Formats: sequence, structure tokens, C-alpha cells
Amino acid sequence: MSTSRHSLSDLESSVKQSITDATSKAKDTASEIADKVEDAIDEATAGGKEMGRKLKKELGERWKTVDKAAHDNAFILAAGALGVGVLIGYLIARNDD
Repeated sequence: MSTSRHSLSDLESSVKQSITDATSKAKDTASEIADKVEDAIDEATAGGKEMGRKLKKELGERWKTVDKAAHDNAFILAAGALGVGVLIGYLIARNDD
């Protein structure tokens, strides 16, 4: 009976050690995953900021092009606006009968 008690005690100790090891490994794995997620978020944030800067620069350049074209062709732009206004006025004022 002493031998079976000793074997049972060894088994219990082994199970407790296995649970402790598994818990430790789970904590380490969770910590590694959290670090990787944090790194991915940091990279995405940095990438988003860089993309925002590039977009702002690109939009600024395009706006300058549009602004220059409008200044260079002011008469054509005004005539086009007048034409659109006349067309809209005609469509609103016409009689559907």
C-alpha cells in the first residue's frame, strides 16, 4: 500500500508540475502575441501617418494644377459656368405641358 501511495503522490506531483508548466507557457505565448499585436498596430499607425502625408502632398500638387488652369483659362471657365447656369435655368423654367 505504501508503494501505491508513493506512486499516486508522484503522479499528483507530476500533474501539478505539468499544469504549472502549461500555465507558464500560456502566459509566455500570450505575452508574445500581445507584443506582436502591439508591433503591428505601431507599424499600421506609422504607415497610416505616412500615407496621410503623401496624400496631403499629392492633393496639394493637384490643387495647384487646377488653380493654375483656372487662372490661365478664367474666361473659358466663366463662360462654362454661365452656360451651365443658363441650362439649369432653362430646365427649371420650362413648362412640362
